[in-house]
Amino acid sequence: MAFELWADHLKALELFLAISTQWRVVAGLGGAVTIGLDYSAAEAGLRLEGKIPAPSVWSDIRMIERGALEVLNEDKA
Repeated sequence: MAFELWADHLKALELFLAISTQWRVVAGLGGAVTIGLDYSAAEAGLRLEGKIPAPSVWSDIRMIERGALEVLNEDKA
């Protein structure tokens, strides 16, 4: 799949991908629902890699998170 990415958003995407395994998931009898990134784990992972995002980049990461949540939970609505 090909897509275009504005250069201004590259840093946020790189950092999001670095923490993309740090999801908080709630499981019950109806299945599992992803509720968002585990921010403590995400912060630790970024810190350990020496990648501390500026507040504006963190805001962009959270925007990517919201879009990812829609896709991750689309069959649960």
